Amino acid sequence: MKIQSYFPSPELLPYVQKYLIIESENGIENQILPNPHLVLSFQLRGTLRSLESNTLYDLPRAGIAGFRKSARKIIYSKNSSALLVILTEIGACAFFKEPISDFYGKTLSLEGLIPKLILQNTEEQLFDCKNNIGRISLIENFLLQNRKERMLDPILRQTLFKIQKSNGNIKIKDLKQGLPISLDSLEKKFKDSIGTTLKHYSNLLRLRSAITSYSGKTNLTDIANVAGYFDQSHFNKEFKLYTGISPKVYFQHPQNW
Repeated sequence: MKIQSYFPSPELLPYVQKYLIIESENGIENQILPNPHLVLSFQLRGTLRSLESNTLYDLPRAGIAGFRKSARKIIYSKNSSALLVILTEIGACAFFKEPISDFYGKTLSLEGLIPKLILQNTEEQLFDCKNNIGRISLIENFLLQNRKERMLDPILRQTLFKIQKSNGNIKIKDLKQGLPISLDSLEKKFKDSIGTTLKHYSNLLRLRSAITSYSGKTNLTDIANVAGYFDQSHFNKEFKLYTGISPKVYFQHPQNW
């Protein structure tokens, strides 16, 4: 598997974290962890399938993947490739008028979410394009065409900042401190604009922080303590829920992008 990464233009930097172009010559199965970012996908060649909760299904040619609670397996056929748009936390809100929580636990086709002609033209041009720089340019034009005049509530920006600053290790009740809003209202705003609950988003960041802090010399108990888990058992349970395997097994052969 060959993975190439590209950064967005300044105009799209608030909404796009990065672009990935993934190519598989011989076919591969890749275990994907739950992501704290929604992802747009465009298949360039071949076919991609997803194995999730013992269900195997074809991924849409152009789609969006919402937040998830558990890992899934993406299966690339031989001579396949895909372009992924890793959105920022506020990215999906900028391109879709629907409540972002509607995408939770799903991978949906962009048909019906994006004007048909714009989507069709973009897919045709991607198919004809012969180089990755050109493909990124096409996707950037696609995103700019579909950007909505939708401002994110400053309260949500402040909430995101608190969660990110703590790497997800923060009590939900502490998020409301200093904000002129009830916890129920904050939760609803967060789900509609970000796509999941405050707790789930915090848990994703905390687990990702624990994973990235690991090295071969790191003690798993120390990782759990620094990340704010009650004990090793709590850490192991959360880790297995999100990755499908224990920390010990995962770190023997980590797959994370």
